[in-house]
Amino acid sequence: MDRRNLHFNALRAFEAAARHASVSGAATELSVTHSAVSHQIKLLEQSLGVSLFQRTNRGLIISAHGESLLPVLMQSFDAISLALDDIRNLDHDDAIRVTTTPSFASKWLVPRLSDWYSESAAARVHLQPSLGNLDFESQKIDFAIRCGIPPWPDHEHEFFMPIHLVPVCSPEYLDKHGALRDPADALDHNLIHADIGDHDLGDEWRDWLQGCGAECPAKMQGLSFHDPALAMQAATDGLGLAIGYQELIDRDLQLGKLVSASDKTVKHQFSYYLVYNKAITNNGAVHEFRDWLFEQLSQGN
Repeated sequence: MDRRNLHFNALRAFEAAARHASVSGAATELSVTHSAVSHQIKLLEQSLGVSLFQRTNRGLIISAHGESLLPVLMQSFDAISLALDDIRNLDHDDAIRVTTTPSFASKWLVPRLSDWYSESAAARVHLQPSLGNLDFESQKIDFAIRCGIPPWPDHEHEFFMPIHLVPVCSPEYLDKHGALRDPADALDHNLIHADIGDHDLGDEWRDWLQGCGAECPAKMQGLSFHDPALAMQAATDGLGLAIGYQELIDRDLQLGKLVSASDKTVKHQFSYYLVYNKAITNNGAVHEFRDWLFEQLSQGN
């Protein structure tokens, strides 16, 4: 990967303008001039060879290329901000340093943290979203939430939550195309893939189809985002059918942002586990956080 092509100022300008749907709004946020933001966006468009916005009398309308880039930048900038906050607070011994996958953080943990902080004596949580290998010592980690199959060498682990696969889409997409009458009908749709790491394209779709007794092609078509949160966003935006982790998207389903395209669910071979550093298992704040997580789970919050 050639990082010389990463124009950071231009990416910041585009991300801010896309969120505000306004160059002026981006300029105010970034404390620069209107023309500076416009110039950076044009530089980025020239380097990519595509238009990221349609410019109208009413303002900016993000293009399809811009739509695909925006969630990647938003998640990346959020992760950078969290990492910087964590570095600033490394010397605070009363904080719990938690690492989890980005999708679990954004879809399950972060929406519930307000309940943790409702207690005045609650320890601060420094969240480090990551898909990397666990290194408690060098990364100053107290507590991890990981998706996989144990064991994790030299660490204590505890089963937390299963994962069930379910096809999902936007309500508008379902109204237009209808629910799946047969699992194999999914192959007639634009499939959205969220496979990460060493997984082959379409592994989770293949797991669902085979779990439903349907045959699968050797190669799967569709869009690949290699990130469950981005795949869910693509489904929310009506780009096709995605395989969702039912336990992570329960709130999106309740709010109607996503709907199930089938009533068939298949249990994933992976589950979520709580993973502890053996050296800090007597840390009271970590145990309180562990108990709070299970409380959230039992209450269905």
